[in-house]
Amino acid sequence: MGIHGFTASSFEHIRDSFDKILHSQSAGGAAFSVLVEGECVIDLHGGESRPGAPWAADTLSLMFSNTKGLVSILVGMLVESGALDPDAPLIEFWPEFGVISNSLTVRGLMEHRAGLSAVRNDMTLDQLLDHDSVVRELLSQEPLWEPGTGYGYHAITFGTLVDELVRRVDGRSLSAMLQEELALPLGVEAWIGLPPKHERRVAEFVETDWPLASPLEPGSPTDLQSRAMSFGNAFPAGAGIHPNVGYNDPRVHQAMLPGANGISTARGLAAMWSSTVTSTSGVRVLSDETVNILRERRVTGPSVWGEAGPWPERGFGVMLECEARSPLLSPASFGHDGFGGQAGFADPTHRASFGFVTNYLIVGKQEHARWKTLVGEVRAVLEQG
Repeated sequence: MGIHGFTASSFEHIRDSFDKILHSQSAGGAAFSVLVEGECVIDLHGGESRPGAPWAADTLSLMFSNTKGLVSILVGMLVESGALDPDAPLIEFWPEFGVISNSLTVRGLMEHRAGLSAVRNDMTLDQLLDHDSVVRELLSQEPLWEPGTGYGYHAITFGTLVDELVRRVDGRSLSAMLQEELALPLGVEAWIGLPPKHERRVAEFVETDWPLASPLEPGSPTDLQSRAMSFGNAFPAGAGIHPNVGYNDPRVHQAMLPGANGISTARGLAAMWSSTVTSTSGVRVLSDETVNILRERRVTGPSVWGEAGPWPERGFGVMLECEARSPLLSPASFGHDGFGGQAGFADPTHRASFGFVTNYLIVGKQEHARWKTLVGEVRAVLEQG
């Protein structure tokens, strides 16, 4: 199946690069979109959204952890409005969090320092999809490390914890905020909790080189890192690469998992990120001052689990350009990637953004090679002026 969409004349050569990327995949499809100064200059899609079905302009795709980036935008909006102070302790807004820590700040939560990256007890998928059940489980357990003393990636629990904070501060869920503050004003399709009527348009993740699980010592660092993704029984190894299982399960699409299950198009993703750095469809959601809060480099080096580098570097919930995430649109870029090769970033230097989504999941060293290739070529054009 061929490549569809358009590119502005100065980016025409990127169509060929996108075509090569799709032909390098043994299955599935992808979409890539770039906005500059709020205007779309690249919007390409191709391949298959499901076996035998072409990837269309309106194909929706689950973006995994890029959802965390959108959550960071929404929290940034609350900071900008004065509703949230990044350096205030969580208990100021969420007193019950005191059973975990009296000193962890909003900023500490956004930096993955809560010590609650995984649940110690196994949870079923139904339990995981119930926000209140996960909150109760997290507050009932001993933190995995002393909150605030180090960081560890909160793959799914980040969204649950931030969602609870936002509900207490704003009165709305992150799902509602995404609709009311980003998607509807920008005129894009994006959800945390997909309406069932749109299910037929969601791309299905296809079989790829997902690693098989091996027995892990309960409570070991490797086990706890694995549990951050699996919750024990909720997402067993290999989930998401078979129809209607794991992240292909409509129940997962339609639930609210603000750390992992946002759904949009590449263009929708790029537009939301664009609105943080420039007027996009008449909407600018963050000031330069708030963008600088998000971009402040606060998390570097190994996590509490001591894994080998290179390591991602983070700010206020967002990822930043570093050895592990390069090239981006410029050294000032901020955003988030997602499992298997998803990505969305904004760039204040060029007032630009991009979104890349795919249903052909790659893990390991080449996980993000596809979008990095495309973004490197876009950056070269932008730097030429």
